[in-house]
Amino acid sequence: MSMIKLFLFSVSAAFVLWFITFVSKPFNFWAMMSFNACALIALAWASREKILFKNDLTVQNVLKGTASAVILYAIFLAGRKIIAFIPGDKEMLLSVYQNGSETPRWLVAALLFFPIGFAEEYFWRGFIQQTLYRNYTKFQAVIFSSLIYTAVHISTINPVLILASFSCGLYWGLIYAWTGSFWAVAFSHMIWDPLIFVFFQIL
Repeated sequence: MSMIKLFLFSVSAAFVLWFITFVSKPFNFWAMMSFNACALIALAWASREKILFKNDLTVQNVLKGTASAVILYAIFLAGRKIIAFIPGDKEMLLSVYQNGSETPRWLVAALLFFPIGFAEEYFWRGFIQQTLYRNYTKFQAVIFSSLIYTAVHISTINPVLILASFSCGLYWGLIYAWTGSFWAVAFSHMIWDPLIFVFFQIL
């Protein structure tokens, strides 16, 4: 399969997986998200893109990821006051937080850290954004990958979640373009997810 075909197939698969997970909901939400994570890793791995580098996993990049996760949480905390003006904002947030509410919180936090947070960066930044670098500038690749990442969430019909996905996609895309480090952006996502979805929810 050519790179273009694999790229299009992978993006299409992400659309289908997210629709099934957020709309059809045939199984436990977090079990589905974990399955999606494994599928994304497999698709990115099939591309043969060089995503992981031995000298990339450094204390400095882990600290960059941790700091950027805290900064993004602070941005969302401030943004919570802004989305308060959207009618039904609390109900939309609750619908996100109540997904898979039957799953123990400690397990949700662990799954968000790995494989979910790791897999999303491996796929969206490591594969999708990096592939776009071949035909576009880094800034254009960030914008396009962010728009695709946002579009995948449109089937949820949740304006708050759609806005959040665009903000996160743009933020992590810029970090990846700026640092050139997979681990910096991966740790940002892996730490931010449990922070906002489990430990310090912003209802």
